Amino acid sequence: MKQKRTYKAPPVRRKRRQAGARRQARLKPPRCGTRHIRRRAGASSVIVRFALVRHSLTQANVERRYISYTDSPLLPEAEEVLRPMRRAVAHPAPLLYTSDMRRCRETLAQLRPRDAGRAHVDTRLREYDFGMWEGLTYNDLKEDPSYRRWLDDMTSVQPPRGEPWQTFSTRTAHVWWEILQKASRQTAVAAGQGARGHRHRRECDPDRDGTDRGSERCRTARLRRKRPGRVGNAYEARPDVLVVTHGGMVRRLYTLAFPKKTFWEATVPIGAGILITAAKSPRRWKFLRAERLP
Repeated sequence: MKQKRTYKAPPVRRKRRQAGARRQARLKPPRCGTRHIRRRAGASSVIVRFALVRHSLTQANVERRYISYTDSPLLPEAEEVLRPMRRAVAHPAPLLYTSDMRRCRETLAQLRPRDAGRAHVDTRLREYDFGMWEGLTYNDLKEDPSYRRWLDDMTSVQPPRGEPWQTFSTRTAHVWWEILQKASRQTAVAAGQGARGHRHRRECDPDRDGTDRGSERCRTARLRRKRPGRVGNAYEARPDVLVVTHGGMVRRLYTLAFPKKTFWEATVPIGAGILITAAKSPRRWKFLRAERLP
């Protein structure tokens, strides 16, 4: 009888897991700086930061009253409230915007005392007009059915003699578009100045091997890289555009930058704000993220 031939498969040799694979499997440390933001934005994009700041403390804020067109000044305690924000926006911003209300102009004067005079004062940055509810509190209005409906749906319910939501939405969209246009021109000018400076440095130092490195002219032409300053564990972000306005306006501008967000999603305390990081490409704006200020 013929014996059946049995086929034995060769043993499977499994490679040992290398130490490098284990290191890759570990959690990566938190990212700092702006390199990951620039990768998301694209190579030809310019990073622009918008600081949307709510005005500081007034007497109506202490009493928790609805105020829009009432031109109330800041309290003496407002300077202490703005101290953290003053450090966050300490670096000069090329573009400054403020509402024409006194509380906003005084807030900007305390934040940027040297260059507050060159700010663009715009009436479109005013607070939402509460109409007959001006100066009232929640306890004064909580029994009013129209007020309860307004809290549930601001877009379809209008305060008595107040501002329609469509009007508020239109004026905020117009001023936001104008801010984006001026920020776009400002970044274009800054990019042109940077290109001229780079060309000037190459003319001063044509030999990179070290022939002219001893000259005083080339020493002054070189740029030194500065690491961004730190605030706690996060890197300090320098805003390019500073807008001082009201709480409702900050929320509305936030939803214009991020349409998927809701109006009440942004929490903006007195004297605080939101820092929006965007990327400006030759064709469009891309809003990357938003974080609290300070």
